[in-house]
Parts: sequence; C-alpha cells; structure tokens
Amino acid sequence: SNLFLPADGGRLTWRRVLAGVLFVVAGAAVSLARTSGPGALNSTWIEDAGNFLEDGLHHSVVTTLSTQMNGYYDVVPRAITAIAVAFPITWVPGIMSAAAAAEYATFGLIVYIASGPFLRSPWLRLLVAAPACVVPLGYTQVNNDLATVQFVALYGLFWLLLWRPATRAGQVCAPLVMLGATLTSILPLFLAPLVAARLIADRSKTAVAVAVCWAAGLVTQWTVQLRGMSNRSNDLFTSPLWILGNYVTRAVPRAIFGERALGGPGTNYEGSPVPLSIPDMAVHEALIWGACAIVVAVVVIALGRLTAPHWPLAVTALAFSVVLFVGEIVDNYAIVQPRYVIAPALLLYTAIVAMLRPRGVTDDATAAPQASRPVLRLVATWTPVTVFALLLAVVVGFNFRVVNTRSESPPWTAVVAAATHTCMKPGTADYQYSHLWWTVRIPCSRV
Repeated sequence: SNLFLPADGGRLTWRRVLAGVLFVVAGAAVSLARTSGPGALNSTWIEDAGNFLEDGLHHSVVTTLSTQMNGYYDVVPRAITAIAVAFPITWVPGIMSAAAAAEYATFGLIVYIASGPFLRSPWLRLLVAAPACVVPLGYTQVNNDLATVQFVALYGLFWLLLWRPATRAGQVCAPLVMLGATLTSILPLFLAPLVAARLIADRSKTAVAVAVCWAAGLVTQWTVQLRGMSNRSNDLFTSPLWILGNYVTRAVPRAIFGERALGGPGTNYEGSPVPLSIPDMAVHEALIWGACAIVVAVVVIALGRLTAPHWPLAVTALAFSVVLFVGEIVDNYAIVQPRYVIAPALLLYTAIVAMLRPRGVTDDATAAPQASRPVLRLVATWTPVTVFALLLAVVVGFNFRVVNTRSESPPWTAVVAAATHTCMKPGTADYQYSHLWWTVRIPCSRV
C-alpha cells in the first residue's frame, strides 16, 4: 500500500496540458541537441535505417508493422516510420528522430507525474524525470533513434506501474502506453513482479487494464517464437554472477560518474568489445569504488534518519535496477552493451533520491511545517540530495554530446542529393545508401 500511492485529485486543466506539452517539447529539444555531426534531424543510423526505413520504403504498411526483428515486433517504431515515409524523403529521418526524442520526453513526463505522491517537491520530481532525456551514458548506442527507445521506456514503465492516475485522461493513457511499449519490446517481461504487486494492492479498472495490456503485448511478442519466425539465436546464456559483478563495477560507476570518465562505451558500432580508454588505472579503480562508496553513503544517511527516505520506493527501484540489468544480458553475449545500462542507471537515480528525500516534503502529519523549521535544519536536510543533484548535473554536462557512428554519418541531405544524381541515369530504380553495417535503398520515384 505504501508503494502504490493514489495520485492527488484534481481536474486536468488546460494549464496542466500546456505544461505537459512544453515539458515534452523542451525535453525533446534538449535530447536532439545532444547529437553532434550532421545532427539527429539530418541523419539516420542502425536499425532505424537498415530495418525500419528500408521496410517502410519498400513494403506495405501491414507488412512493415508485422515484420519482426531480433525475435520481437517493433510496432510503434514501424508505425512512426510508416507515417514518416508519407512525407518528402528529405524529411523522413528528421521525423523519426523527433518522434524518438519526444518519446524520451514523454516517458520523462510520466515519471514526473507518477512521482508526485512520493516526491512532493517539483525539484525532486524533475531530478528523477530529466535524466530520461539526458542520461549520461549509453548515448553511443541510444541516440534519438526509434529502435532503442525501449531502454528508456523500461524506466517509464516502472513508474507507470506505480502510478494510480486520478484523472480520466490518465486512466485511459496508462493502458495505451503500456500496450505500445509491450508491442515494441519483450523486455517489459521482467517487470512481471511489479505488475503482480500492483494487482494485489490495487484492483481498480485502470490497474486491470494496464495488466491486461502488458500481458497482451507480451503474448503477441511470444508468438514470434511459437511460430518459428525469430531470427534471434536461442542458445545464448550469460552467468548471472558475471552480470552482477558488472553491475557493481560497470553499471553503478557509469551511472554516478558518466560513461566518459570510465573509459568510454567499451564496444564498437557492431557491439563488439573494444579496450577502454584508461589513462590512469588507479584513477579508474578509484572511480569504480568511489561510486559504490557514494551509494553506501546514501544508504547510511537514510538509515541514520538524516533524511526522510521512502523505503518501499527506494528498495523496489534498486531491486529492479538489478533485475533489468540481469534480464537484458542473461540471454545475450557476455558483453555489457552501453544501452543495457540505461534503465538500471535511471532506476538507481530513483533509489538514491528516494533515500535522500528531505524532511518537510512528506505527508507525515507529525512532521513540523516547513516554515516553522529552523533554517539550519532545512539546509541540513536538503544538503544530501542537493549534492547529488549537482554531481549529476556536472556528469550530464560532461557527457552531453558524444562522438558515435551517427555523428560520423553523412548528412541525409547529401545522401538524397547523391540519390537524385544517380537516379538521373535511365533505367535506375534505386539508389543504395550504405554506411558501416546498415543499408537503405531509396526508390528513384521518391527523389
């Protein structure tokens, strides 16, 4: 009952709608600004190019939506691509990237709304919501592309399952968001314990609808395996003990200090391991154990009641940070891909903020009103979470823009110009754009 708190009552006014729209627009703009090189609006890469855009340009909408990739369907990304290809070809990557960035921000908005009953202060809620758009790791693989929105979505779905909306709009949107996410990824399967707990604590129509949509989407995904359509290897297994070791030495340090400080992504554009860039091994190890020490210090501060921790939220977020990290890797190669650290890191932030929640922002009726508390007491209770917020802000700043294969890709406008020139030759049907391992055939009829 302390984990599934009812949202504050209140009507959905036009001011709240406008604030939500502005939140999404601002979050998407910040996310799009992270991509260097030609920019997110003028480039395409990885599965967005070689799978979604390729299929969208050459197949019907039905075929595009029903095509599986790596053993699961990608309904929402493919639906967005099907809409994008209806526009001029020069606009398509920009529309796809803008939609991906808007999805990041939408999940961040869900976090901001759902965290209200737990973190009464808007600043605390923003602290757990904003990293969905500016997480300081994984951007070498997750860069405003539709294919990898699923990793940020896991964080949003965690909060969606905690959220008990009070408005009709929230009660309608929550199941729809869940259905869209589970029709796009198989990874929400690992949130099953949270789905079950939600139904035990809350048997409202909204809770049942969310659970039904969760199950319906995953059953649809499972049909790929049952029908023998999967192109994914089924004989992969990585030891959970190996994964837990990497959670401590890789996921936690990158969450606290960012990817650059820990030697980079550790993989190349194909996902194969590459040596980390470590100028000083002593400093590297100090960062690893320093990050762990920070987490331990947060727990000590919370146990010492220097703050007003929300233990059900903190423990649950930390548990699912570990569960998702193990679940993402256990059926993969023994390589920690940067994208696998995103959801665990975001949940670690939630656990830390929940433990550092200052006194005076709770619903404890026995607590003295904030205005009547001594100034020094207020400063002391807000200092731990403020220090963490400043650390995270610095880390995000240093990891805001990164160089990856998207930033090194040619501008899409140049690709379309080359296609236009090639298609002037009589009898030419397509122009083939290839970069690294992805290929897109642009029909001459589109240029």
